Amino acid sequence: HTHTHTTHPHTHTTLPTTAAAAAMDEIQRCVDAICNESSSDACMELCQMLARGETVQLHDGRVLDTKQLFVEAIRCNGNRCKPFNNLGMELGAGETVELSDGRELDQKQLFVEA
Repeated sequence: HTHTHTTHPHTHTTLPTTAAAAAMDEIQRCVDAICNESSSDACMELCQMLARGETVQLHDGRVLDTKQLFVEAIRCNGNRCKPFNNLGMELGAGETVELSDGRELDQKQLFVEA
């Protein structure tokens, strides 16, 4: 009786810490909710998890930063004031953002919408 043993090259990967893995799971849950339910709440949750300048890729291939996620939250539910307010807080002086309905708003206009 002969045993054949195939060796596989081993790659060393750094496993994420438990907290980092849990955060990644939570981010993925929010991404799934955005993609599957067009959930304004999921967009807002995800914005809170991302650091400034950090992005997340949705299942449809779009790569969004926090500003774009707030725009997505407004698209999902334009009747809530928090996404408008939070997006306004993200904008710098003189900066504008285009909403999914085509309007281009500055910080003051976003606060008025809120």
